[in-house]
Amino acid sequence: MQSVELNVIQLDNDVFSLQKCLLSTQSFCKLSHSRYAFLHFSEHAKCVCRFYPRCDLPDEYCQVDSSVLAFRGLGKTLYGLPERLIELQSIGSQKKVKFVENSQEVCVKKLDSSVVFESAKDAKKWNLDLKTLSNIVKNILKMFMITNDCVVSLGSLIPEARIGIHSIIVHNTGDSDKIGRVVGATKVTVTKVISRKWFDQLQNVRPLSLGGLNRPYEALKEIVTYHSRYGHLLQGVNLKPCQQVLVAGPPGCGKTSLVRKVAADCWAALVAVEGAQLLGPAPGDAERHLGEVFQEAVDLAEESGACVLLLDEVDLACPRRAGALRRTGARLLALLEGVGATPGLAVVATTSRPQALDPALLRPGRLHSEIYIGVPTEPERCEILGALLEPARLWTPADVAALCSRVARITPGYVGADLALLCHHVLRKHKTKGSAPDLRWEQSFQAAVASIRPSSLRSGLGVVTTRPVALSDIGGMGDVKKALQVSVEWPLLHPEAFSRLGIPHPKGVLLYGPPGCAKTTVVRALATAANTTFLSVSAAELYSPYVGDAERSIVELFSRARHGAPTILFIDEIDALVGSRSNREKGVQLQVLSALLTEMDGVGIKMEVHKMTSGTVGTGVVVIAATNRPNMLDDALLRPGRFDRLIYVPPPDAESRLDILRVCSRNMPLAGDVDLRHVAGGTELFSGADLANLCREAALCAMTTEGMHVEQVQHKHFQQALGELKPSLTQQQVDWYLSYKRR
Repeated sequence: MQSVELNVIQLDNDVFSLQKCLLSTQSFCKLSHSRYAFLHFSEHAKCVCRFYPRCDLPDEYCQVDSSVLAFRGLGKTLYGLPERLIELQSIGSQKKVKFVENSQEVCVKKLDSSVVFESAKDAKKWNLDLKTLSNIVKNILKMFMITNDCVVSLGSLIPEARIGIHSIIVHNTGDSDKIGRVVGATKVTVTKVISRKWFDQLQNVRPLSLGGLNRPYEALKEIVTYHSRYGHLLQGVNLKPCQQVLVAGPPGCGKTSLVRKVAADCWAALVAVEGAQLLGPAPGDAERHLGEVFQEAVDLAEESGACVLLLDEVDLACPRRAGALRRTGARLLALLEGVGATPGLAVVATTSRPQALDPALLRPGRLHSEIYIGVPTEPERCEILGALLEPARLWTPADVAALCSRVARITPGYVGADLALLCHHVLRKHKTKGSAPDLRWEQSFQAAVASIRPSSLRSGLGVVTTRPVALSDIGGMGDVKKALQVSVEWPLLHPEAFSRLGIPHPKGVLLYGPPGCAKTTVVRALATAANTTFLSVSAAELYSPYVGDAERSIVELFSRARHGAPTILFIDEIDALVGSRSNREKGVQLQVLSALLTEMDGVGIKMEVHKMTSGTVGTGVVVIAATNRPNMLDDALLRPGRFDRLIYVPPPDAESRLDILRVCSRNMPLAGDVDLRHVAGGTELFSGADLANLCREAALCAMTTEGMHVEQVQHKHFQQALGELKPSLTQQQVDWYLSYKRR
């Protein structure tokens, strides 16, 4: 064996370049000690070639035809086939020939082989006549020099000579380390006939790790293996096996990856087709293509014993019947009816819009069962992150688990695709391995979470972009903050404690009080502190001039909140959105009120949404509403079970006003003579918004009287601003709210 360094240039597929290796004149004289030799590209990949000189080729290059590639030492799958695809393209044009191993030529006495056909139809036909096929394979192999465990590609031959054969796998020639020639006396046996699609899938099987999908995985695996496990029980019984299933879930939750993993783990052939591929420009194209796909799946099921037909985004091919798609849907329904006649064939359809499917598709006999994948919970997100970070092998499993647990806590509403993008974003910044995931990694994940929102919340109704607000940034309101933490934050962050004590999860909280008392701000701060999904809407966003649009928006809003749970859904100025039936409200307000009552009760949840949210109606979603006019709301909305708790947000008292002034002037340079307690004492009936405006006006007064170069705000500036401002509240308003609270 000689060590060399030759850059590889692939020869064109042509019968005249069969098993040739073109070398420069100098390299040819150095290496051509025998007619044929092994060219080693890597530890497990080498090809059989014969050397020829080429005068215009540089010494450091060679041109190689890789028609015969040996895979000795490589792992094997079913039928003795290599586990990885061996082609010169996979070796790469930038790779080099590392060794040249000369070998003796012998005549092969007998060999075992497997034949790979281009189509499953040809493989099925020739599997019935192996004797004739053996003679054909023998005549083809006479044109090649072969060795043990090699793949003979027929791409260089003309189509008439190949008769539909893609390649021949030689398993055993009798001489393990020699190059052999097939002669007339050689006994050739074909042990297996397979299609190219099944062959490629067997070669490219990779362990695929998916987290957070254990329940759907087990359910789908049982359906795919139903025939091999329970087929004998159905013999003689007029029952159809359960071989068709619908997998539904939000976009990016892992539906397609789940099907591919189950097919690989069950050693089942996979035929995947997207819904858009079934739509053709001419009438009848979609129906014809559907028939071809199902026939290919039937042939592969008969060949491999098990086949999974994946219909991705099936709602595009079989929507609720309308227009030209009626023919495509009818054809699909008819083909699904005949799936039970093929043992081992499982049809798996996926969709992210189950409500858009034709109801006729979901009856028994077509899609027997349904598997719903919801938005991952916190433990499931932790599993997904572990599966994504584990292949990087950055730290120990314990360190990875700790980091995943912390990241999962701050990513509510994220699906698998969102988490994969999150990890890619962070790993791109940290290219070096560390001994442990330090604070920098956690900070990088927090920054990525701030810039990468869940796919379901990147746009649409209720999605708002706000600056994070901490509860400490809001002065005063101690009792209100405590009441909101008990009613909102605890049920979302500690649901196990509520379940342990048998306490139902609260569904809604109503904040009422005078305007300008930070009702909206405290809700935003609560969402920031609880690390939950935050959706906010007002009446202007929900109302529409079209009949039924407002009610549809309510349904969409609650559906979005359930998919992103745990979620705080904030409805500002709810009195403008829904009215009171006792006040004889007419038209759209009554309809919106009815839709809101239905959604808060959980009655309006569709079955598919109910299953995709883990079947927990209302769990993980808390509705917070704010209003200045609680008397305008319908009594049915204020009963327990809807708005469980009514919290009065009073105007700030003296101590609260002092806290608010300290918070508002936190970043303001104050002179030593400023007495905020004295200022707070002179701001009776000022709301929080009034006090913030007072600080701003005091700073403007300082700039006006002292000039633009003023460095501090003095007490006289506060007094000047206080003399110009008036409180927005009146004692009559405060008394009215107190009387409403005592009712």
